[in-house]
Amino acid sequence: MSDVASEPQSGLFTKALAAILADPPWAAKSFLAAGATTVAGLGAWLNDMMSPAMARGGASFVGGFLIGWALRKTLMIALVITASLAALIAILNTTGWIHLDWALIETDLSRTFDWVRGNAEGFTAVLTGYLPSAGAGAGGMLFGFRKK
Repeated sequence: MSDVASEPQSGLFTKALAAILADPPWAAKSFLAAGATTVAGLGAWLNDMMSPAMARGGASFVGGFLIGWALRKTLMIALVITASLAALIAILNTTGWIHLDWALIETDLSRTFDWVRGNAEGFTAVLTGYLPSAGAGAGGMLFGFRKK
């Protein structure tokens, strides 16, 4: 009788999720320090020892850090998907299975980039409006993108 190893089968989604969460944001020292600053600032503010500025700054850094971390992970996944699709399209175009109208593609891309540029400006305005301290949020975003 043969013994069949009972290893759990992991699918593509499980592997992708494991790769994304392999380096969690809460493992970074700056994230932990900002979280501790937020908690200490909230405690001091609730005990009427100081203003909520320290808690707001720490929370803005944590929020920016999480946004930067998510942006980095999203960009890495998007880069892999885009490169795969570009390779597939190049292969299909070379073999003659598809025909590409480059003028139409250029028009669509320029319209899409204009739309993204306009929405990015609006997104920046929303972020600076929701983050109490835009400087701490921007610093957190930088640190989160670099994961330090």
